[in-house]
Amino acid sequence: MMAGAGACIRRPSWLASGTGAGALRSQRAWLPAAGRTVCASTTCTPAKRLFGHTSRLGERVVKPPKAVSADGLTGQAGTPAASHTLHKVFSDIAFAFDIDGVLYQGHRGIPGAREMLRAIHALGMRYVFLTNGGGAHEDAKVRSLARRLGMKDDEDALRGRVIVSHTPMRGWADSVKEQTVLITGSHPETARQIAIEYGFKRAVTPADLIHANDKLYPFDNLKDTLHSQSRPLPNGKSASSIEDAYSADVPPNALQIDKILVWNDPRDWSLDIQVIHDLLVSHRGYLGTVSSKNGDATLPNYGWQQDGQPELWISNLDLFWKTDYPVNRFGTGAFVEALRGVWSAVTQGAAELEFHALGKPSEYTYEYAHERLLHDYGDVGSVNAAAVQRGEGTRTRHPLRRVYMIGDNPESDIRGANGFEPADGTEWKSILVKTGVWRAGTEPSHRPDAVVDDVVDGIVWALRNEGVVDVTREALTRGA
Repeated sequence: MMAGAGACIRRPSWLASGTGAGALRSQRAWLPAAGRTVCASTTCTPAKRLFGHTSRLGERVVKPPKAVSADGLTGQAGTPAASHTLHKVFSDIAFAFDIDGVLYQGHRGIPGAREMLRAIHALGMRYVFLTNGGGAHEDAKVRSLARRLGMKDDEDALRGRVIVSHTPMRGWADSVKEQTVLITGSHPETARQIAIEYGFKRAVTPADLIHANDKLYPFDNLKDTLHSQSRPLPNGKSASSIEDAYSADVPPNALQIDKILVWNDPRDWSLDIQVIHDLLVSHRGYLGTVSSKNGDATLPNYGWQQDGQPELWISNLDLFWKTDYPVNRFGTGAFVEALRGVWSAVTQGAAELEFHALGKPSEYTYEYAHERLLHDYGDVGSVNAAAVQRGEGTRTRHPLRRVYMIGDNPESDIRGANGFEPADGTEWKSILVKTGVWRAGTEPSHRPDAVVDDVVDGIVWALRNEGVVDVTREALTRGA
């Protein structure tokens, strides 16, 4: 799903200068990166195993380093010198793995993925799991991944490496975390608990609002089921103190929302769209008010979202995701499309919906992942990564020469990697697998550097590209 189509995505004014995984308040362009243009004549035909440079897709071919043997991939190098050579080759490359459709499908792990991860971890390679999934804590995603792959939760090959769609919010400024935010997603109460762990002080959910004001939403039959978990509004604020939506006199105890955070695909679209709409048409985020600037043709965007309304943040824009069901399922991007449709009707097509986007293909998310990889190194990588995730890690940066993004979605994984150009000059290359969203035999909307059958073949392609000429999937999966 392309974020820029029919939407206006603004740069947040509160992002401070500087970079780093601990702060990540980069002034670099964080908007979704434009993908490469695909020639109409280019085709992507299925093949048994697509290794080497896929020049038919027109990617840039980079000369690999001097060829080395793959003997040490399974700990059988024979001599310390051979092992040292392999570690040196791998010291300045890294991997970013998508999860759903790459490491598993539904509840089933991709064959060989477990053994491959253990093998590359044993070699001290740097890698992260970069997913557009959200709504759960990073540790919960690790447990989910471990269960599907038949691994232990605390294995270093998994621990501290997961970046979900909202993980970059960990690095937001403390002043932002002091604000009152509305959080929604598949499980809003879980999302709130994660936000509090991230450092947010005042998080409100839609359930809080309908419990605080029984007139806010006329369909309250879900109040005792889906929306049964609620908390009192922060600081004694009220969601029912405003009686005249157009009055300039706002009671001092009226609830004001500073930001709206959609952490992943909501379950109750009706309630969430209603509440988000109410805040986007409000005066300065006061719930129950209507801005007098709405529809003013003399103002930008015809006055819509021009009166201090809360910023709208969407954690990812994936229209589809892959499950065990044969047809792809809707993701958070589908919710955004529904919201945009309602917004277009409300504004009579005069105004675009203005919002901020995280997740792939956002450069902001790729910048975060890149910083994490720079601060991860070798055999102690998982420990460093876990510390960096908490904002406690070492600030030592270990340079990278190349990062391989392995994903299943051309619109997010491939597009983001193709367009990302970090300031340190590291090259990001993209590898598309056939086990997820993309259907083999169709033209990918954004051209990868390689198309392979699955994630294990993706690692084989990358290592051969790095000069490990005799690497095989058998060497990566022989019971590590």
